[in-house]
Parts: sequence; C-alpha cells; structure tokens
Amino acid sequence: MKKNFKTFIRLYTSFILLSVISYSCCPEQIFQIRSFRSLTLFELNTQSSQDSATLITDEFVLYAEFSDTTITSTYTSFNFITSAFATSCDNDTFLNRLNEESLIISLDKAFIYDGNTIAANSNLVEIAEIADNIDIFYDTISIKFLNDFLDKSQFENQEYTFTLSIETTNDLKFEKQISTTIEL
Repeated sequence: MKKNFKTFIRLYTSFILLSVISYSCCPEQIFQIRSFRSLTLFELNTQSSQDSATLITDEFVLYAEFSDTTITSTYTSFNFITSAFATSCDNDTFLNRLNEESLIISLDKAFIYDGNTIAANSNLVEIAEIADNIDIFYDTISIKFLNDFLDKSQFENQEYTFTLSIETTNDLKFEKQISTTIEL
C-alpha cells in the first residue's frame, strides 16, 4: 500500500513538473498594427451592419477595425514562476498601439447639440456623452452614440459623413470615412 502511494506521488509530481515546463516555454506573439481594415455603422436595436449610406433612426455604434501582422518570436521564455500560475500561454506584445489621445471623430456637416451649433469637422470626442462611450482595444475602436447624446442633438434629415482618424504610437496615421443618413 505504501509503495502504491509513493508511485502515485511520483507520477503526480511528474505531471505537475511537465505542466509547469510546458506552460513556461510559450513562444511570444508579436503584433504590429499595419492598416485600417474597416469602418462600419450599426444600430444597437437591430445589430445589422451597414457599410454604405443607410438610414440611422436610433442609437448606433461606429466600429473601426485595424489589421495587424503577427510574428512568432523564436525566443522562448523559461520563466517557471510566472507561468506556473498562468492558465494559458498569453505572451502578446504590441510593437505599436492605438494612441487614444490622437482619436478624432468628425462629421462633414454642422448640427445642433444642447442648443449650440457644432461646426462641421469638429472633434466629437470633446463631447462628454460621446467620450464616455468610446472603447479602444488593441485593434478595434467602438463609439456608441446613445440616447443621452441623441436626445440633445438635432440633425437635418440628410446624409452625413463620419470621419475617424487615429495615430499609432509609432506615428502611423489612419483615416476612414463612412456616410449615412440620420433621421432622428
């Protein structure tokens, strides 16, 4: 009985060591943002994506995706202590990131917001109801235009062109436009 217990402990210890070694030898993934993949609009209630001029009648999201290049590093880390507590090999490094401070969202035509005229090509990020609803991840940006903004806004029933531009930390500049008709 004692011999079986010792064999079990040795086998169990071997599996733990094998697990620690296999998770600590993960290759590092290196990403670099290379281009502006797409800019889309969709209404929150319908969740239907729209790439061309359409009709916006309710809350909507402006969604930007960027393409990146992945390179697997030949360097292998043998850092046992940190990886022993990890649940996966998540060694991702981004050579360049989206610079949140450089984000500009603008409309090609003026509109009324909270009783004031917002001039064409003004940066909408400066409006609190928009700035509070911006999510920037590694390679995506989501801007929600919710009722707290839309209720204070007056748009002409015409086509508007949204322009989104942003820079990366290594000074690449990306810009894309999408047009839609806004009828609120």
